[in-house]
Amino acid sequence: MPLSEELQRACEVLGRTLAESRPVREYLEAQARLEADPEARALEEEFRQLYQDLLTRQQAGEELPREEVDRFYRLRNQVEVHPLIVERDVALGELKQYFADVAFQLSALLGADYTVLARRA
Repeated sequence: MPLSEELQRACEVLGRTLAESRPVREYLEAQARLEADPEARALEEEFRQLYQDLLTRQQAGEELPREEVDRFYRLRNQVEVHPLIVERDVALGELKQYFADVAFQLSALLGADYTVLARRA
């Protein structure tokens, strides 16, 4: 369905406004700092890979060796306290809340649940 020029401009303004908002900027900056740190990236990637491997094996009915489970918990603890990962995760939580607030405001303006309308598109 083609958008009217007025609606197209409104969408572009909304997109620019969201991109320039504090929560989006802070998340992108925190993510960039994390990506620029090889140690933090490697730690997070190792944790994700181990998590996925253990989950797949567990779902296949395999009994997981205690050493691997212990390694998972040690890595998880390191990830949970790494300053760059924590900073990014906090910023992501704030970004999600910001987007939820924007969706609520859009719904109020439209007089309909924006999230339901967006899912249909």
